[in-house]
Amino acid sequence: MKIVEPDRELLARFHAGIYIDAFAAHREPLESWLSPAGYVFHARVAVDGDAILGGITYEHYPKSNCGLVTYMVVAPAAREQGLGRKLLTSAAGALYNEGAALVLGEVHRDKPDRLERFMRWGARPLEMPYVQPSLGPGLARDAGLCLIVLPPVPPIVDEGVVNAFIEELYEVTEGSRT
Repeated sequence: MKIVEPDRELLARFHAGIYIDAFAAHREPLESWLSPAGYVFHARVAVDGDAILGGITYEHYPKSNCGLVTYMVVAPAAREQGLGRKLLTSAAGALYNEGAALVLGEVHRDKPDRLERFMRWGARPLEMPYVQPSLGPGLARDAGLCLIVLPPVPPIVDEGVVNAFIEELYEVTEGSRT
């Protein structure tokens, strides 16, 4: 198994495969990954030969200088082997190495097992309201998520930086926060 930065073909396979299986209700169009506007898009995919074992996507938002881990999925056959943690550590480390002041993620509030897993990996949930913007035409905003700060978590998280990131995210995805 190896973790690679995917070319266009591998990214499309990841998107059409285990990504769609995991995020069918709120899937982001592949085109937004291939032609990001207003942020820098990254992905890493875990492969074993031709098999895709997992993947993670993450973005760097230049105005707020924040990173966001947007999607992480591990194929059912590859779960419980530490791959999710490796993918998350790799993505967060890459964003911090790019100079991101803060790296965030999103977790569903109604899935406490997922939040607990991220907390075991060193993440900290933020106690502030958050509604994810629409990720594409015909897709709804998602009020069921909370923001988490990915390690290394600073002792104090500047709420102004988080709010600047949220504003930038809305600007990039919807054009404004209305």
